[in-house]
Amino acid sequence: MDQATALHDEEEDLPPVSTHTTCVTSSFQARQLTRGFLATLSPAPTPETTETVLLVVSELVTNALRYGNGVTDFRLSSLHDTLLVEVGDSSSALPRERAPQTFEEGEGGGFGWPIIRHLARDITIRLRRNNGKIIYAGIPL
Repeated sequence: MDQATALHDEEEDLPPVSTHTTCVTSSFQARQLTRGFLATLSPAPTPETTETVLLVVSELVTNALRYGNGVTDFRLSSLHDTLLVEVGDSSSALPRERAPQTFEEGEGGGFGWPIIRHLARDITIRLRRNNGKIIYAGIPL
């Protein structure tokens, strides 16, 4: 799936069908909260969709923890056929792609942002006035 660079305006004005907002301190906690949220949706997402959502959530939260000085916002919303994942952090630095490092000592990585861009249908990044950003990723249900 290719990602678009902005959410559809008509969807932004509609109220979400279901929403869960909280603060998270680990990608494990974010995945657990996401599993619980997905279990409340009707119809339930397919196992493949569930794994896609969990991977996007994990990568966004991991990036916020690693590069954004922690997660400041975490919100899940469902709107008709889309799950919207929102993850905020206190860094204004935009995500960037870098060459993946697989077999080298050190932190490794470089896979997260390309994975998110591949799996999410819509991605929007909003910079905050007082520093930080929120990344919105829409995933088809």
